[in-house]
Amino acid sequence: MVSNVRMDSLQSNYSKVGTELIENLYGNEFLSLSGEQSSDDMIALTGLSHQSFVLDIGSGVGGPAFYLTKKTQCRIVGIDLIEWNVEEANKRSNVLELKGKTSFLVADATNLPFVGESFDCIWSQDAFCHLLDKTLVLSEAARLLKSGGYMAFTDWVRLAEMEVEYLQKVQSAAASPNFATPESYLSWLNVHGFGITSRKDISHHFEERYRSMILKLKQMKTSISNEFSPRVFEIMVEKNSMILQGFEDRKIGGIQLVAKKF
Repeated sequence: MVSNVRMDSLQSNYSKVGTELIENLYGNEFLSLSGEQSSDDMIALTGLSHQSFVLDIGSGVGGPAFYLTKKTQCRIVGIDLIEWNVEEANKRSNVLELKGKTSFLVADATNLPFVGESFDCIWSQDAFCHLLDKTLVLSEAARLLKSGGYMAFTDWVRLAEMEVEYLQKVQSAAASPNFATPESYLSWLNVHGFGITSRKDISHHFEERYRSMILKLKQMKTSISNEFSPRVFEIMVEKNSMILQGFEDRKIGGIQLVAKKF
């Protein structure tokens, strides 16, 4: 359901301007913190190949899908709630001459327009944190995966309890209505008929990337202030500094999970 997502926050972060700013900071087109490192790990763990049909949930402007297709020759459908993301992803697919391998559409991850048991793998990088009811997404994944198929994803997770004000600031900065815990994901996957094949704490990777991003952000003060406004720069520093604090305080972190459908 669209109501399960803070659309105002998502549209602000993942608008054309927001996307341009994030890509400048991340240094690639992934628009995800886990990036190539987790992609390569999960490719190896799921055995993706040219025969695989993959659903990418929260596909953004297509970075992970393009990377997977180039690496494995798999065929991918990406879904995202933000219309601009989908339009941009399809444009990039054409430019990269990947139209026959990648396609993108606007869809709700909790109510997907696909026939059951259609996919060999369901993939997502750092997107579930934006959804309120993550169990519905996992339920849809279980419905759409073939028997023996893989669910592979990374996400931002809650590692410790936080005071209300602290939690609200971190969630607002991350455009997240809530964070799941690693233990919650393990329990939900089990309930929906998955067996965990790999679990990896990638919190340190998230923290290091954010530390590098903020250094780069501060170096871009003049260019961002001139192109957008000084206030845009200030907001970016405030939000990203709050997120880095959450990582450094070990209140939030990252997890990489691969699970197989029974």
